[in-house]
Amino acid sequence: MESNQLREAFIRSDASPSGKWWIDIPVGLSVGDDDTYATADAVCLTSRSQELPEVYPDHTGTAYAFNRDDERVGVNKSDMFDALRERDHFAEETVMIVGFESGTSSIGTVGELLAYRELLSADWDWTIDEVLLVSDTDSDHVSYVCGELSIRAMRVTEWLFK
Repeated sequence: MESNQLREAFIRSDASPSGKWWIDIPVGLSVGDDDTYATADAVCLTSRSQELPEVYPDHTGTAYAFNRDDERVGVNKSDMFDALRERDHFAEETVMIVGFESGTSSIGTVGELLAYRELLSADWDWTIDEVLLVSDTDSDHVSYVCGELSIRAMRVTEWLFK
């Protein structure tokens, strides 16, 4: 299963947390140059009601951060999130950061999740309740490191999403 398929299947499953989901969220907007940022796989605002990501066709909520028409006039997703941060509409949320890795989980993804946690904290006044790594296959090394760093590692199988 590809990472995007894994991510969507997980978000739509009963195994995922309930909340407002954002995918491919720019992080580190408040650090460094205007056009330099990292992109976290997914963030779930668990203090909000269940809402699919804005880019999913069956999203029913308000498009706060992303509108494909904006790209046509030169406004990209990082610009939209930067404006959203400045308005404090999503201040003081409780969130979960989720990373997805198709195939076997790796130490590199654990490091990325730690970096995303710090960059997200620099950008928002949010309480990061949990960091989760979702993959098709786990490894002993990754499971050990995740346990030591308070990251929950979750191995999923395709039958979970059928």
